[in-house]
Amino acid sequence: MMLIGLVLIAVWARTAVSELPPGVTSCPRTNNLSEYNKCVLKQLQALTPYLAKGVPSLKLPALDPLFLPSLTIDRNLESLRIRANMSQIRVYGSTNYIVQDLKANPNDLTVSIKARLPHMYVSGDYDVQGRLLLLPLSGVGNFKGNFTDTDAQVDAQGKEVTDKNGVQRLEIDKLVTKVRVGNGNIILKSPPAHTLAADAAATFFNSNPRLVLDIASPIIEDTAATVSKALAARALSVLTKQELVP
Repeated sequence: MMLIGLVLIAVWARTAVSELPPGVTSCPRTNNLSEYNKCVLKQLQALTPYLAKGVPSLKLPALDPLFLPSLTIDRNLESLRIRANMSQIRVYGSTNYIVQDLKANPNDLTVSIKARLPHMYVSGDYDVQGRLLLLPLSGVGNFKGNFTDTDAQVDAQGKEVTDKNGVQRLEIDKLVTKVRVGNGNIILKSPPAHTLAADAAATFFNSNPRLVLDIASPIIEDTAATVSKALAARALSVLTKQELVP
């Protein structure tokens, strides 16, 4: 999901090349959007090798693994009620994406991207309460998960803003995500008092990954949008509007 921020940088960055890693350049404006999209994709591919360790000049942290110190989920869906606090989350494989389609327009500041992540590995700690269908969810511990063939569709719209110092910048105004995780399995480890519940939850998920992933899809999409928008905001805050779209 951090892809959207990287695409926006590749699309909008024009004169601030000093902030970009070596080999990453801006794409000249053209009315031929097909050629423009090819240029943007080329710059995104040039930027990708730098992502694992991060890009300090763009305030991008190391993305493989991507570290999230904490994440809170509180949702009440028809088939899933969950309140969870997760911490020390590490996501591996997020830079091994395959871009399947990309459309960008520097004139109206829109970007649409479709990508697949063949494999992701996630680990962290959890404290959860809730219910999945008829299965109670309760306990604390740590989790590990392997997920394959994740398809993501992201559509973004940018807008002009003025920061507290009166400097004009660009930020993401609208962000719509669609995410479908192809398959997965999880391991839950917990203290003795919570082992029975953890084993039951892991067994249910691993026996019905498609069912659970479909039920949890709105939560997955919301979480992905929140993280990607935060990463994009950090990168875009480095550059002014004049530097991005002179």
